[in-house]
Amino acid sequence: MPTFNKHVQIENKPDMAAVGLEKAITAAAAKNDRIIAVLEDMGFPGMLWFKKNAPERMMECGIAEQNAAVVAAGLAAEGFIPIINSFLFADIGRAYNQIRQSILVDRFNVKFIGREGVWGETGISHNTVEGIGSTRVLPNLVILNPSDSVEAFKAAEAMLQYVGPVLLRQESSPPSIKIFADDLPFDIGKAFVIKEGKDATIIATGYMLTEAIRAIDILEKDGLDVGILDMCTLKPLDDEAILLAAARTGAIVTAENGSVIGGLGDGVAAVLSENLPTPLVKVGVGDEFSQSGKITREIDELKVHFGLGAEDIALSVKECIAKREKLKKRK
Repeated sequence: MPTFNKHVQIENKPDMAAVGLEKAITAAAAKNDRIIAVLEDMGFPGMLWFKKNAPERMMECGIAEQNAAVVAAGLAAEGFIPIINSFLFADIGRAYNQIRQSILVDRFNVKFIGREGVWGETGISHNTVEGIGSTRVLPNLVILNPSDSVEAFKAAEAMLQYVGPVLLRQESSPPSIKIFADDLPFDIGKAFVIKEGKDATIIATGYMLTEAIRAIDILEKDGLDVGILDMCTLKPLDDEAILLAAARTGAIVTAENGSVIGGLGDGVAAVLSENLPTPLVKVGVGDEFSQSGKITREIDELKVHFGLGAEDIALSVKECIAKREKLKKRK
């Protein structure tokens, strides 16, 4: 049996990050009347609470994302904390220029919740996979990507306490497993060691932390002691944690429910190449769009198609270890 961090309390039952997100937002809104829900013809975490307790703090902008971004900027300039919730392609993609000019340049305190990932019935148009890469390049924007309900609660809580623009990525994915105990410590910009290992390290974000944990069971049967690093903050990356993992194991596998181009894998690769060149294998979506899939059979098919399962991670770990051993022989 693997030995996990004391704040890890794995329960092999379905868990949804959205539950923790809603809980954190409603708790914060009940205490702080400057939190404003900015809607874009979409639902909102805790919408029923807002309708019942603070309808005057709901602003419906409709399918006009550029307008919503400018409205949010104006609210933030007056000391409010606006939260925009939509698909990531809409609340960020459609308003990219307005967000850049009206929010990020002045570091206005606007919060974004953007949903994306390879799974979901809404298909290629809504289930984008390029969101991490397209937002990591934006200055002054913090990016969070929680993995289960506990981490989502902690991340949303930290987002609302942080003064400045933050994107919390809410993944379109199958239910995760419950990973963390309620006493999980959380700091923006800090990775969390799920498990230490000596043969390789998996650096995972969001839903893929579930698959990484499942991969550990596969790898243990082959006698491999593999660590897991939870990278909930995608910007700024925790360079120190990445380098410590690379120094300890000499083999790094990244896992993300999104494009590997510009995503977590590329971010980790940049840190390693500039500081400690280390064999790396990236698990994620290649140079392609997402697909549609809601029911269980289709979800499983998409997991296989995109290579996002525990088996794929386990194979990538073995591939990375082989790379490391090959390099040792050359020396």
